[in-house]
Amino acid sequence: MCSIVYDQELQAAPPRHLDAPFFEEVVETALRTARIQLLGIHCSLGSSTGENYCSQIYRVRIKYRWDNNGKKASQQEHQMSVIVKSIPRIESVEFIEDLQVYLKEKITYYEVLPRLELLMQCKRRFGPKLYQCLKLPENTLVFEDLSQLDYVMASREAGLNEEHCRLVMERLAEFHAASMALATLDPQIFEAFGDGMLSPHGLAKDDGLLLRFFSGNAKQLHKVVNSWPGFERIASKIDKYLQQQRAHLVRAQAPLEKEIKVLNHGDLWVNNMLFKYDRVQQPQDVIFIDFQLSIWGSPGIDLNYFFYTSLSLDILKHKRPQLLKVYHNRLKETLLQLDMNVPVPSYEQLLNEVQRRESYGFFAAYGILPTVSQSKAQTADNNLENFKDADFAQRKVEQQFESPRVVETMRYALPHFERAGVFD
Repeated sequence: MCSIVYDQELQAAPPRHLDAPFFEEVVETALRTARIQLLGIHCSLGSSTGENYCSQIYRVRIKYRWDNNGKKASQQEHQMSVIVKSIPRIESVEFIEDLQVYLKEKITYYEVLPRLELLMQCKRRFGPKLYQCLKLPENTLVFEDLSQLDYVMASREAGLNEEHCRLVMERLAEFHAASMALATLDPQIFEAFGDGMLSPHGLAKDDGLLLRFFSGNAKQLHKVVNSWPGFERIASKIDKYLQQQRAHLVRAQAPLEKEIKVLNHGDLWVNNMLFKYDRVQQPQDVIFIDFQLSIWGSPGIDLNYFFYTSLSLDILKHKRPQLLKVYHNRLKETLLQLDMNVPVPSYEQLLNEVQRRESYGFFAAYGILPTVSQSKAQTADNNLENFKDADFAQRKVEQQFESPRVVETMRYALPHFERAGVFD
């Protein structure tokens, strides 16, 4: 069995649970054959420092030889690249266990996404292929490396332009529509998707990571807005919101009567989507990744979260109605093509779903956008160990709310949230 070579940044603490027999099984699953011989394994970091708080991402390149029914190709060396997502079992991320994110993501990739893609006659890819899982010693999932198919991340700092947003709306509508159709075929399949980012289970502990993080952001928002002339009334309403923050967060996601139900991605922001471009750098396709917080509920959850974490401010201000139209047109078109007798929501129904979930947009704007808007230099020291230090965490949140993008977005969005009744 071959050995594993680690990049320099991993040599101090290499992921020993990822051994050669593990990767042998990965290759066998990917190629659908056991007639392979590993020749070399190279492991490096798969994301920049500070881009992933709760998991470690590795890119692993595997050289192998395989017996192609006695053909000459069996003597040739081949190479495969995979992405490994490993979630360490540490106390500070207890919400990962509370929300069963590993099990949910495994079910999504193994069972749900393949069935959704079959409903779409395999004309759409909603996510990468999952090759292997490991529960102990660390929750680990091994995925197809979509960069080998020329998919890349867009810039998270600036926000997406209209072309990117329209493409995301189309693909999201297809994903949602396919989930509605699958629910008619298998009514129980989404029972395991009752928890999302704002689940009561994840927010139950006062000293839990999620609640502390969102509370720190909301307090800093209040402090900043309180210093803005003309925002005194809104600052007062944010102060009242803070007094019942946990209840407001839970209510923002909780099921409502007579709502449209879809499988929400649950964490739909720029870093959880990969784009493919043509020769002139126009986006041609998008594939979603990271389905660990998916939730069965209103499409208003995904739509509001995406709008307030991932759009450039100009698009948020001026193109939101057009984007909702793009989404609705593709949702309607896909449901009719699937021909599963799923009722097609009207545009007015969709608008109502989005409006009833404006509180989710407010949460995304203060809870997620400030982190998204940081430069790569600012996020270089972002990790869970550092955030345990109260002074470090406070400096970071102050830095986040100094971002021009955050300030300008809040100055635009807060009056909108007030008119929508989010603070009532």
